[in-house]
Amino acid sequence: MVAMNAALTDVETNGGDLSGIDFAELLDAYNYDQPSRGQILTGVVLEKRRDEVIIDVGLKRDAIVTRKDLVRLPEDYIDTIEAGMEIPVYVMRPYDEDGELIVSINKALELEDWKIAQEYLDNDTTVESRIIDVNKGGMLVRFHRLTGFVPNSHIESIPSGVSVSRLRDVKEKIIGKEVQLKVIQVEQSRNRLILSERAARRDARSERLKELEAGEIVTGRVVNLTNFGAFVDIGGVDGMIHISNIDHRHVGHPGDVLSVGEEIEVRIDSIDVERERIALNRKAILPDPWDAFTAEYHPGDLLEGVVTNVVDFGVFVAAPSGAQGLVHTSRMENLGASTPADMFRDGDAVLVRIVGIDNERKHIELSIDDVSVAEQEAWLFRRREEAGDSGEELPSAAASEVIADTEEAPEASTEVVAEADAEAAPEAGD
Repeated sequence: MVAMNAALTDVETNGGDLSGIDFAELLDAYNYDQPSRGQILTGVVLEKRRDEVIIDVGLKRDAIVTRKDLVRLPEDYIDTIEAGMEIPVYVMRPYDEDGELIVSINKALELEDWKIAQEYLDNDTTVESRIIDVNKGGMLVRFHRLTGFVPNSHIESIPSGVSVSRLRDVKEKIIGKEVQLKVIQVEQSRNRLILSERAARRDARSERLKELEAGEIVTGRVVNLTNFGAFVDIGGVDGMIHISNIDHRHVGHPGDVLSVGEEIEVRIDSIDVERERIALNRKAILPDPWDAFTAEYHPGDLLEGVVTNVVDFGVFVAAPSGAQGLVHTSRMENLGASTPADMFRDGDAVLVRIVGIDNERKHIELSIDDVSVAEQEAWLFRRREEAGDSGEELPSAAASEVIADTEEAPEASTEVVAEADAEAAPEAGD
C-alpha cells in the first residue's frame, strides 16, 4: 500500500496492549487526510477490471475509476493500464453514498494538458493539431485531450477572398487536416483554449526567410495568379514573380503561361525579411531566346511570327525561338488601318521582314511594309496547303490576306477614266 499519513486519536493503547480492540475500530480511529473534489492524487493500479479500475491512493479506501470515465480514454491508453502502474487521478466524489472514492483518469490527464498548454503559451511553442470541426466563428482543433478554438481571424488554411456563401463549404473541406498552431490564450477556469494558425505561420515564415538566400534556385508551387504576377509557395513562404519576369516573351496575363498548382523552378532575386517579401524570377533561369534568334536570323530575312501584344504604337511579334520584335505603326502603312487594333489580335500569324537587330539592347525592328505582295501571297498559299495536309486550324493571318486582296483589285485604265470624265462634263452653252 502507498504510505498513509495518519495520527492516533481517541483510542487508548493501554501501554501498547491492543488485544482488546477490534481492528476495524482501530482503523476508524485514525485521522486520514480527507480528499476534496478537484484534488489530484497519485496512486498505484491495484486491479484492472472490465468496467472499472481500482487504484490505491494511500487513503482509507481505494479509489475507483468507473466505466463512464474509461470509455472517454483512448483505447491505446487503456491498453497500457496494468497492475502496479503509477497513475494520476482527479477526485470526482470524495465518498459517494456507498462510501466509495470516485476518481477520474481522464480529468487528471486533461489538467495535465492544461499545464502543457500554459507551458506552450509561456514558451511560444508551435504545436501540430488536427481540425475536428468548424463553425461560424472559426474551427475546433484537438489539443491532446482538450478541444481548442481557432477564430476566423487567425485561420490561414482558408484562401483569402472566399465569399461568405462559400465559406462554410470551404471550411468543411479542411476538417481532418493537420495544422501548425500557436497557443495564444489559456483560461482553464472558463474552459477557454485559443490558438492561432496565423501566428504559427508568421513564425515559420520568419524562420524560412532566414534560411533563404538571394540568387538561390528553388522549386515552388503556384498558389495564386493576379493581373500583375504569380504567387509561388517556396516551402512555407510565398514569393511573387512579377509578370515581366515570368517569361522572355510578352505575357498578357500570368494565366497564359502558368496555372495554379503547377510546380516550377524560380530564382530568388531579393528578400525583405522585415516586410516578409520575396521577389522571384522565372525568366532568369529559362534559356535565353535571343541567342537562338541571332544564330538563325539576320537583317533582311523574312520572319513568320505570332502577334503577342497589340499597342497603340504597333504590334509585338514573337519569333519561333521566343525572341520578340516590334512592328511600329510607321512600318505597317500598307494595311491602311487607323490603329493596330483594327487589324491585329493576340495570337495572329504574321509575315514580317527583319529590318534591324540591336544586340546590345536586344531589340528587333520588324516591318510589314517591306514584305512584298508576292512574298505574302506565297506564304499564304503555303499555309493553306499545310492546313489542308494536317487538317489543323491555323492562326488567323488577316493582315497578310488584306495585303494580298488589295493587290488583286483591278486598276482603272486611263481610257476609262478619260471617258467617264468626258461624259460628266457639261455641254457648252448649258
